[in-house]
Amino acid sequence: MAEVDGKLMVLQFDNVAIVGRTTGSMNSTADMLDATTADSAGWKEFVAGEKNLTLSVGGLYDPDAAEGVSEALANLWQGNTLTWKFGQTGTGQTYWTGTGLLSSVSIQGDKNTLTSYSIEIQNTGTPEELTVSGS
Repeated sequence: MAEVDGKLMVLQFDNVAIVGRTTGSMNSTADMLDATTADSAGWKEFVAGEKNLTLSVGGLYDPDAAEGVSEALANLWQGNTLTWKFGQTGTGQTYWTGTGLLSSVSIQGDKNTLTSYSIEIQNTGTPEELTVSGS
């Protein structure tokens, strides 16, 4: 069984990797449309509706990082549409890409912990699954 170390999964927007990452996820969902009728024999029936995809990343906040939370905040405030990539970076490995908007950027500074951040991206349009090409 093939396994991928979670630290090898990278989230980028506009070809810049988010630094200080400790967590990352891509969540895809589909609306379920109720198709139940009197002929459904007492069981609900559904058909798939519109799809949705969101990406989340969290990590340790570094205000001096070359790319990170400050750039994410600027893009959120400006409402910029970004190209995102999520996956592995080695030649022949799989990643997903699409366009999206930053839907939230959060900085947390709790007592007696390192300051952390979280960023969420809302995909817009159809994402693609691709393979990293050789250099």
